Amino acid sequence: MSKDLAFEERLDIRDLDCPMPIMHTKAMLARMASGDHLNIIANNREFIREIHILSTQLGHIILEEDTEGKVLSFVVQKK
Repeated sequence: MSKDLAFEERLDIRDLDCPMPIMHTKAMLARMASGDHLNIIANNREFIREIHILSTQLGHIILEEDTEGKVLSFVVQKK
């Protein structure tokens, strides 16, 4: 993760079972302003596919993604 990228909100969805991680993410993004950045921390590997689908469907941009370890990290810019 880049240390230079600022984000307005952080969402920790570790240890949540599907479909809760994507539901929490969608709800948080709905409350945010256009252009804001959301840092998401997860550990459910299915979330990788789900966040890509959500971003494509709603027009959000995944600016950063770290899926190498047990803890997954994403920075999403709201459309």
